[in-house]
Amino acid sequence: MSKFKKEKETAAFGVSDLPGARMEKIKVALGCDHIGFELKEQLKRYLIDEKNADVVIDPITSVTLGKGSFIKTAEIICKGIQHDVCRLGFFICGTGLGFCTVANTYWGIRAAHASDPYTSQRARKSLNAQILCLGSRVLSLEYCKMIVDAFYDEPFDWSRESSVANLKLMEEAQHKRAPKPADIAWSMGFYPD
Repeated sequence: MSKFKKEKETAAFGVSDLPGARMEKIKVALGCDHIGFELKEQLKRYLIDEKNADVVIDPITSVTLGKGSFIKTAEIICKGIQHDVCRLGFFICGTGLGFCTVANTYWGIRAAHASDPYTSQRARKSLNAQILCLGSRVLSLEYCKMIVDAFYDEPFDWSRESSVANLKLMEEAQHKRAPKPADIAWSMGFYPD
């Protein structure tokens, strides 16, 4: 039996502790505008082939669909995260800043812009960010993969007291600005599952 076939079979049964087994699939969303489309497609292949991700939301399937779409794309993906369709998302545009700004207007969403692996890692590990925003005009594919790995591979550290305290403060700030909408299907990462 080939190593790939063994990995595929064990992953299908959710077995991640066997030698050569792949980790359990994580559901993710991908969004882009026309500028970020090519990098988004390359990252999609990488996430599926190398990280065993399950891309469950990917509304932009062509450069043409990406033009003038970032507000609607951000809405689709942020609502997908709020409704627990997936828990992680990646936005790619020219700099990553436009998507990041819009995503952070949604209740409970913590979107982080990162141009280096350390910032990306800390966004997820310290803030429990659900969305990573990347710039196709400022990042090469290979460096972008390193940034994605740092985010994807490092879950929030619930044992780190300062991070948990900061997360609690962020939740309190969210509630001060607006009550939690009734259609949000999970804790938005403010509490462990």
